[in-house]
Amino acid sequence: MLKPAVILLCAGLVLAGCSNDDAGDESGLLSALGQVRATPETRKAVEYGEPAAVRALLAEDRDRYQLLQGFGYGTIASYAIVVGETLSLHLDEFDSAISVGQPPKQATVLWGKYDVAAVDGKLRGLGIDGRAADDATRWRAADDYEIDLANGPFADLAPTPQLNDILTRDWSFAFAPAAAGIDWVTDAGDETLAGDDVLASLARCLGDVVAAQLQATRQAVGVREDGTQLICLDGDRARVSDALDGDMPSTARPWHDVLPGAEVTEDGDLVRVTVPPPPDDTPVGQVMRVMQNGDLDGLR
Repeated sequence: MLKPAVILLCAGLVLAGCSNDDAGDESGLLSALGQVRATPETRKAVEYGEPAAVRALLAEDRDRYQLLQGFGYGTIASYAIVVGETLSLHLDEFDSAISVGQPPKQATVLWGKYDVAAVDGKLRGLGIDGRAADDATRWRAADDYEIDLANGPFADLAPTPQLNDILTRDWSFAFAPAAAGIDWVTDAGDETLAGDDVLASLARCLGDVVAAQLQATRQAVGVREDGTQLICLDGDRARVSDALDGDMPSTARPWHDVLPGAEVTEDGDLVRVTVPPPPDDTPVGQVMRVMQNGDLDGLR
């Protein structure tokens, strides 16, 4: 089965749906890593999402899939609706998205079809200068890492520098707090994150996911479209299994209550924890909170 997991350059054409959702080596996540330049900053952390797929899940059951919303948007996730309305841009209609690095040195790109002319018009209307760059337009809203809470074009929308630099073109929309960040996610070059041993092995371990977070500390979490949740990390299988019989460090709740039915296996030199889809009345995405709370360290 093919699905539009990421926009790829295939045979010189920009296409969607070049991934096989049964193969970790060809997942949307791994393909997205192949579109990002490998730098000391981008290697630190990755957030990935498939907004259109998550949107469809939310349409089925918002309460169940709410925790998956906004992955891949980076730090503007909290402002996605207002930013989208201001720019005539519906972030949840993009096929895939990836945000790399850690604040403030981050960059984000979303791939999919959108009305580029309409977005360009909105940016121009905000008084932002744009210049042609090959088949794209580069927009400069503020200096690198600058936050202008009084007079900036996005001051009333999102108090963040993440929209200082923007690139628009067919099938991709990128933004970053500094000009260099745009290059990371739009001009990958020969050395990409798909060639990073740590991130690539974590991506293969997760397989085909609609939301994921990966860290250079060799730990990652992800959720597949059917609600299966995964944790991948370096460690000892027996040690992880024993830890799951205990309590979470952050809340002292039993791991079995949070991740019921978790199965521990090995994937190369990584340990994979697979959690089957929870009951229909239970939210999907608890593994995301587990990483955000720092609980994964308690499994090692």
